[in-house]
This record gives sequence, C-alpha cells and structure tokens, in this order.
Amino acid sequence: MTADITLRGPDDIVTVLPYHLGYHPRDSVVAVSIRGRLLGLVARADLPPPGHEDAVASGLVGPLVRDGASSVIVVGFEDEPDAARSTVLRIAEHLERAGVEVLDVTVVRDGRRFSPRCSKACCPPEGVVLPEPADVPGVAEFVARGRSPLGSRDAVDGLVEPDPVVSRGVAAAIVQRHRMPGRRLRRRSVAAWAEVLRRPRTDDAGSRPRWGVPASESLLADLALGLRDIAWRDALIAWLAPGVLPVEDLDAPVVRLLESSLPTWGGMGFESVEPTGRDEVLQRLLALCRCMPDEAPGEAAAVCTVVAHVAWAGGDGTVARAAVERALRLVPDYRLAKLLERLIDNGIRFPLPERDADSPGGAQRLGRAG
Repeated sequence: MTADITLRGPDDIVTVLPYHLGYHPRDSVVAVSIRGRLLGLVARADLPPPGHEDAVASGLVGPLVRDGASSVIVVGFEDEPDAARSTVLRIAEHLERAGVEVLDVTVVRDGRRFSPRCSKACCPPEGVVLPEPADVPGVAEFVARGRSPLGSRDAVDGLVEPDPVVSRGVAAAIVQRHRMPGRRLRRRSVAAWAEVLRRPRTDDAGSRPRWGVPASESLLADLALGLRDIAWRDALIAWLAPGVLPVEDLDAPVVRLLESSLPTWGGMGFESVEPTGRDEVLQRLLALCRCMPDEAPGEAAAVCTVVAHVAWAGGDGTVARAAVERALRLVPDYRLAKLLERLIDNGIRFPLPERDADSPGGAQRLGRAG
C-alpha cells in the first residue's frame, strides 16, 4: 500500500483491521505496531489453547520489536466471552518487558470492544459499540481501492488454490510444452508474461478496465515452465516487486529482455514510476495461482512463490503467507519459498538494501504485514 490511510484513534484501527488483513479474523489476536504516526507491522495469530499463551506472545513480540515499534495496540477477536483475555494480557506483558509501550489492549466480540485492563467509565462492562465501517475514513479509503475483507482466513487460502474449471488441462499442457526445445523456453515465457501483464484495456464505453485469465492452456504452461529458469524467475520477481532483489545482482541479458518486453504500469519495472494499478497486478497474479493445478507441483509452487513475493512487498502479508504455504505444501524443499516463509515469520519487510548471509538483498523492516 503506497498511500496514507486516515485513522483517528484505536477504535478506527480496530474497525479497519479486517480491511487491512484482507479478511475478518475470528478467534485471533492481532498486534499493531505504531511507529510515530505510522502503522508498522500488523501481526496475527490464532488464539492458543489454555497454557500456551506465552508461546504465542513470544512469537509476536520479536517481529514487533524488530519492526521498531514505538508502541503497540493489542486486539483479541473472540466468539465466546473471555476466550481472548488471557492471550492479549500475556502479549501486553511480554511487550512491556521488552520496553515497548502498550497503547491499548482490547477484546472484540459481537461488534463491541471490551477492555481487560480498564474499568473506568470509558470502558463499561457491557462494552463499547465499535463505529460502523462507513463512518471510518480509513475504511472508505480501502474500499475506494477495491479492497474489502473476505469472510475468513480460509477464504484467503482460496485465492491461491487451484480452480478445477480453469486449471483443467493445464497440467497436460505443461507436460506437452516441456518436451519442446529448452532454448525456446525463455522466449515463450517472456511472451506469455507480457500477455498476462499487459496494460488493461477498457470496455466500449471507455470506463472500466477489462481483463480475464488467458484461455490458452499452452500460454499458461509457457508462463509456468519459464520459472524453472532461475535467472529469469529472479529477474521477474524484481520486475514485479521493485526493491526485492538488487538489479546489479541479476543476469544482465535477462534484465535487458525484461526492459524490452514487459510493461511498466502498476508499479512494475526496476525503477517503478507508475504505481497506479498495483492491486490489479496482484489480482491477475492470484488468478494465475488458481490456474496452476496441483498435478504440476513444481510449476504451481514457482508461480505461487512469485506471487507471494509481490504480495509481501506490497504489504499484503495474509495473501503472501497463503501463497507461500501452498508452494511449500506442493514442494516442501522449494528454497526460495522457504526463505520467504522465514521473512514472513519474522516480520522482515522489503526492500532489502543491506546484504547478509541469508538473503540476496539483506533486510529492512518497512510497511505492513498480515
């Protein structure tokens, strides 16, 4: 997300969290890092069984501290009374021991917020009704960008799972295209990605962009098979998510090929100058995940890993995790997916300008994560 979101206080933050995460959390705890006047890392975990609160707290506090949080808001989402109370209080204790100010600890249930720490008139036992989403400026700004929360975390997983209708036949096309001479693979893959990423056309009225998943199974096969070429895959990620990998470390011929073949709208390009349309680009890439059948695990894992990088670089941590989890379910030892999983687990954000032993570009903790 590249533009500011207007939030007036803790109630606004609680109301906007489902839009921020991309789905309505249930039986979850969410910790929101505040850095000055900016939202930083947004970390979520399932509510643990009784007795396991410390493990969840430890897992959340480390990334929040590394994110440079000056303060944190801790929010528990529960279906049953007191299901989240012990977890949010334990997380607050861990944060305070780490020297991080806890601005607020809130439990949300049935459209109301309850405070496990405050007994003043501002926090009555019956709770406080949260503002309607339509009354929160930040929600309107999310909606204006075409973002609305899905019903559950499982619905987010559905964004990257294969659609049996559109993925039918792609596995056979991958097998058939794989038999073609390897020297032609990169050229075919470039053409396929250029088609998928073309600037959106408008309808006859010239008012709305129009694009659909390519119907050609051979095009989808070329697109996926090309990612076996590691130099091409890495450069493509750098093109789709500027800042993820330093251009100087990429294969020079592939860099020139990308610059001459792929579009630069929607934040794409090694030096992005047109951020408008980032969400459209991500939606196209998610459609590609749904086109990739599990019967072609290597190709599906590669596509999901590319998409996960784009989502993580853009601040959509929930989608990034869903995509990388599918990749690792299909190919457990896919190294790039395992590396990205570590970054997500630790809340380490792109861009990565400093070099280190674990990542091609080092690590800088910026932006938001789900």
